[in-house]
Amino acid sequence: MKNYLTAITPLNRTQTERLDQRQVVNNAGGFVYALSDEARLTRFLILGADGGTFYATERAHTLQATEFVKTFVQVDAATALRVTLDVIRANRAPKADPALLVLALIAKTAPDAAHRKAAWDALPEVARTGTMLLHFLAFADALGGWGRLTRQGVARVYEDAPLDKLALWAVKYKARDGWSQADALRKAHPKTTDAGRNAVLKFMVDGVLPDVGDISEPALRLIEGHLLAQSVTTDKDAATLMRGYGLPIETIPTHVRGAEVYRAAMQTNGLTWLLRNLGNLGRVGVLTANDPGVVREVVARVTNPDALKRGRIHPLDALKAHLVYAQGRGVKGRGEWVPVPQVVDALQGAFYLAFGAVQPAGRRFLLGLDVSGSMGMGVVGGVPGLSPLKATAAMSLVTARTEPDYTALAFSSAGGGYGGRWGGGTPGLTPLTISPRQRLDDVMAAMSKIPMGGTDCALPMLWAAKQKLLVDTFVVYTDNETWAGDVHPTVALDRYRQTMGVDARLIVVGMTATEFTIADPNRGDMLDMVGFDTAAPGVMTAFARGEL
Repeated sequence: MKNYLTAITPLNRTQTERLDQRQVVNNAGGFVYALSDEARLTRFLILGADGGTFYATERAHTLQATEFVKTFVQVDAATALRVTLDVIRANRAPKADPALLVLALIAKTAPDAAHRKAAWDALPEVARTGTMLLHFLAFADALGGWGRLTRQGVARVYEDAPLDKLALWAVKYKARDGWSQADALRKAHPKTTDAGRNAVLKFMVDGVLPDVGDISEPALRLIEGHLLAQSVTTDKDAATLMRGYGLPIETIPTHVRGAEVYRAAMQTNGLTWLLRNLGNLGRVGVLTANDPGVVREVVARVTNPDALKRGRIHPLDALKAHLVYAQGRGVKGRGEWVPVPQVVDALQGAFYLAFGAVQPAGRRFLLGLDVSGSMGMGVVGGVPGLSPLKATAAMSLVTARTEPDYTALAFSSAGGGYGGRWGGGTPGLTPLTISPRQRLDDVMAAMSKIPMGGTDCALPMLWAAKQKLLVDTFVVYTDNETWAGDVHPTVALDRYRQTMGVDARLIVVGMTATEFTIADPNRGDMLDMVGFDTAAPGVMTAFARGEL
């Protein structure tokens, strides 16, 4: 009887059977929907392909993603550039490397010369730092030689960049990825009649600062201070130079970077540096519970919304700082420190603040947290130790801090299987008590204890219908590798709406940069979002209210 019913109506088909002809098979053997090219590019730009996934190694995942981008650029370079700039301008991505790769592909391989030129024109906006510029040059060089358009595009960066920024590049970002600023200048041959700019460019090439008469120019003073710093013998003398010349710590020889240098760097380096070096500050004895003044200063800086915005601090930057600092040792086990509890809490606050001002939707939410086996593997956004499972815990707390009416539910198979097309197990559901006052590591620890199995993204809707729970918006955090259920997620949503008489909506938050989604792109009551997109909370609120 079941076989006949399955044959005549798709509503009785399991997730390993195609619901309709638009569906494609995911990496786990389940049938889902393919993202649109624009949505897939956005997901790649924000999440990247670092770390791979449960079903794909990092290399395979990266090759798959880059092949897609290469094809997209050939088909629609204008859209690829527009999407890339949208992500960069709104600070939606934690890393610039995916955007730099897309820009290099457009600049070097786009069929239309106008699109290639547009990419070169956008280079200063995407490559905001010297390191980013050198990353881009490594990509561009791998895609072809230095033709006229390449030389002109690179030269224009050095000709037009603000002089103080150029001087900072000269002393802070000298070389990356086998490329140096001197290499780029020798190939690009920028031309300028400005004496100060010429002096900076000459220093970049041969390390000599020519005499231009007026050394009071701030850009030239920065280089002068850097040259003086090369001969200092104590961290106290180095710190004095740093404060006097506004030198970043990178200009100081490593053998004299002691406690005084790190104290000075708290004033001369920016917020990004501070987030990345909290552990070092603790290691050298600057940031400790015994110095409440420094603790207050750090807490104030990392929880200042305006400073986070000015520093272009992405939520993942803050989350990475939280994960690394709280564990009391470096990512590779180098260096140890005693975390200060107030700083740990402040970093969690910085994570929420980095999303900006998020307004509550005022709807009833069910947060469905995928804790299947595949969610415990891979890395999100290139952050060491941040699996999709841990990332899901972090994202769920954003909603918990914003919405007054929500229920949280973890779902997976009960164990005994290996996941995907190779596994088995029966569905398991675990209601979670998530409080906006909880520390992130507590939520992560609770979720890590839940047995992992296969993936069935229909479970949140099926459970809510069985419990007679009124839900306006389901939010499912997943890698979209659903396969284990007897009902497709879209069918489960429809059954819930019919059973409860509620026009419930479904938001799917993708935690990995795959090409799949469980949200039917043709339906207005389903929305696919990218995890850690800074625009996501606002869009989710508008969608839950029915404004989208």
